[in-house]
Amino acid sequence: MLSSKQQDYLNTCCHRWNLKIGATGSGKSWLDYAVVIPKRLLALRGEGAAVLLGNTQGTLARNILEPMRAIWGDELVGTISSDNTARLFGQRVHVLGADNKKHVARLQGMTIEYGYGDEMTTWNEEVFQMLKSRLRCPHSAFDGTANPADPHHFIKRFIDSDADVLCQTSAIDDNPFLPAAFVENLKREYAGTVYYNRFILGQWTAA
Repeated sequence: MLSSKQQDYLNTCCHRWNLKIGATGSGKSWLDYAVVIPKRLLALRGEGAAVLLGNTQGTLARNILEPMRAIWGDELVGTISSDNTARLFGQRVHVLGADNKKHVARLQGMTIEYGYGDEMTTWNEEVFQMLKSRLRCPHSAFDGTANPADPHHFIKRFIDSDADVLCQTSAIDDNPFLPAAFVENLKREYAGTVYYNRFILGQWTAA
């Protein structure tokens, strides 16, 4: 069962860049590993690489691959091998960190048919800039998620540009499946801080 926000994303994520920016626990990543990533990988035409990017390989394994494996099983969701790839739904997928500019070299020369990004506001900007030039199939597409950060962040500037970007924003209350007591506790714990705006309301707010 999907929330109205999740269903709306599935109905509109046909852009070159499809981003979900919002509160922690608002259901952004769950939709991706349960529906979006499998759907995109199964639709690949073999004209370029598939890439998962995150803060580190470890965060990708924890945030994306492990939850996907719990839903889809070991047969469809493999583990990261020594060559920085994993088999997902029959496709070879590059699994790369993005927190340091040294990772730029791993993207150089690639043609990316599908890219996915986790925790995008933790990335190094040079990695993101290189990624743009690698999505060079006519139908290349990217899905990504992030918690909002400072309003001057390079991801926010990109969202506000003239690029072909769908950006869905969400607050914690947009996820009807979270226990009410948990949500209330978080609101109390973050009250009066910049993290209330970012992690509860899903707003880009300066520290």
